[in-house]
Amino acid sequence: MAVEATTTCKRVVGPVVAAALMVGAVGVTAAPAQAAQASGPADYASQAGRAADYIDGHQADLTKGKLGPELDGALALISAGKTGASTFTKIKNDIKTKGPSYCTSKNVGGCAKVTITLLAAGESTTFEGTDYAKQVTSLPDSALKEYPTNQALDMIALERLGKPIPQKLLTAVTEYATTTPKWDDPDTDGLTLTALSHVESPDKQKAVTSLVKRLDADKQGGAWGPKGQGPSVNTTAWVAAGLDRAGDAGHKAQAVAGQTWLVKQQQTDGSFTGSVKTPAGKMMATTQVVPALRQLASYDTVGASQAKMVQVH
Repeated sequence: MAVEATTTCKRVVGPVVAAALMVGAVGVTAAPAQAAQASGPADYASQAGRAADYIDGHQADLTKGKLGPELDGALALISAGKTGASTFTKIKNDIKTKGPSYCTSKNVGGCAKVTITLLAAGESTTFEGTDYAKQVTSLPDSALKEYPTNQALDMIALERLGKPIPQKLLTAVTEYATTTPKWDDPDTDGLTLTALSHVESPDKQKAVTSLVKRLDADKQGGAWGPKGQGPSVNTTAWVAAGLDRAGDAGHKAQAVAGQTWLVKQQQTDGSFTGSVKTPAGKMMATTQVVPALRQLASYDTVGASQAKMVQVH
């Protein structure tokens, strides 16, 4: 990421929060959305706000477990401009208490996710005495053995930091993208497209083409989901964001249609229902959909310090 040119994929997803950490029936008719660009993704701010209120009103479903889902909650609240919510303050406290054991050399992707969240909130990546970006910028070889979702998060964290992508990381991501996976995972495929969209390298195109082809096979109507499981709000949020950044004109149009499908899945209480039919599953679905409601934002564009176009080193 030697090059720090501003990405062309920036979204306005609520006010920049310089000190943010300090501080349903399906088919509901969607309120008019503010268009982000001609025929591009829309800004469903009202729907995002309702979902954020659901998150804040069901704090225990989000914060009683591991830190990873909480970070999705933080990004959702930032997206919706709800950083004054008590749940956001709770997540801040949990980063302090849970973060050091969550971010380790065996979970570099976890370090990346904390780094992304802190940057989105306008905070330093050294938080309460712990440097969460260190494992990502040093990128131990162990990171290359983690699940590909984590490697995509590593790339996005580096892109937000304006750091070059290590060749070994791009090689690992490209290998995942161009090799038949052990199981169908369109969520990770979509996130990987998002990560690759900010890399200046001719070597990435083969990976992008392969990922798009896999996602074509996972398309279900106006949405996406793992084969045999039906359309998924979680999957569609991640896939639509990826295709909006890395797809051709036809796939960008599919991404916008996917966003429209997402809005129609919102419940009357503001939540979204995913494939896991538990309170925690409902919370996870809701937190992961909210950024996509704001012009198909994702881990790369929520809040401050958005991802930059970078080079491979």
